Amino acid sequence: MHDLERLFADAEKWTVPEGGRPVPDRLSLIRFENVTFSYPDSNDNDNDNSDKATERPALDGVTLDIPVGKIVALVGENGSGKTTVSKLLAGLYQPTGGRILWDGVDACELDRARLWSMFAMVGQDFHRWPFTCRMNVAIGRPERPVQQAALEDAAAYAGADSVVEELPRGWDTLLKKGYKGGHQISGGQWQRLGIARARYRDAPVLIVDEPTSALDAKAEAEVFEQIRRLADTGQTVVLITHRLASVRYADLIHVLEDGRLRESGSFTELLAPSSTGVFRELYEMQRAQFENPALPGRRKPADAGHGS
Repeated sequence: MHDLERLFADAEKWTVPEGGRPVPDRLSLIRFENVTFSYPDSNDNDNDNSDKATERPALDGVTLDIPVGKIVALVGENGSGKTTVSKLLAGLYQPTGGRILWDGVDACELDRARLWSMFAMVGQDFHRWPFTCRMNVAIGRPERPVQQAALEDAAAYAGADSVVEELPRGWDTLLKKGYKGGHQISGGQWQRLGIARARYRDAPVLIVDEPTSALDAKAEAEVFEQIRRLADTGQTVVLITHRLASVRYADLIHVLEDGRLRESGSFTELLAPSSTGVFRELYEMQRAQFENPALPGRRKPADAGHGS
């Protein structure tokens, strides 16, 4: 009975309110102001493999700006809080302290449905629906009729048009092995369709969380070029990645560590010779892995050292 009462209490606490203030027109800035956040269940923490998840909040007094129409990168090691920032930004959770301001208006006062409609997201583990290729992209905007021209534009933008061309029935191919006529595609191909889905949604703010984890180096470079072009069209892009070389085109980089903002700046500023910050340290560590790779020693024959 106690668990049932707790369930009702939690449900009332986390119920999404209806209505609210309109999202500001011609938005120019989203600002995190001294934001603190702890997950209601520590298993949701983006550092859930660490005992520290129960010792400190996921975010602790974070203040940062996300200018509209720019590429803003969130970087840091696992458990630094960068994914938590994206969840709060999209309105999936509310801060336990501080405020998230949309041109000065507290996000908790905004119409939640309208707020959610402002975002599209490409994650590492986006859902792979057992639908046709067409519906796997069109589900990005389920409230509107399928528009083939928009689908093709989104696929071309994401580099997924080549994926569609290789499918046995094109857009009508069922993307689920085990069903009649079903077809299986690679993780990299799925990732391109996921980016196309986000493009088809045509939301003002795009959140991309490790968007190239399943792509090769050439395809990765192409994806980041597409992300840069999205910002050129006025779309705000929030890029979450641990590959620091990939954020060189970001207009603003926020570096998080242990749930706190450690530094912010452009790629050039954070790598300046005078810089001794977290970003430069992590960047040099990653660069060293490529410049001075540890090569394995020559393997000895199985019978080496034994007389015949």
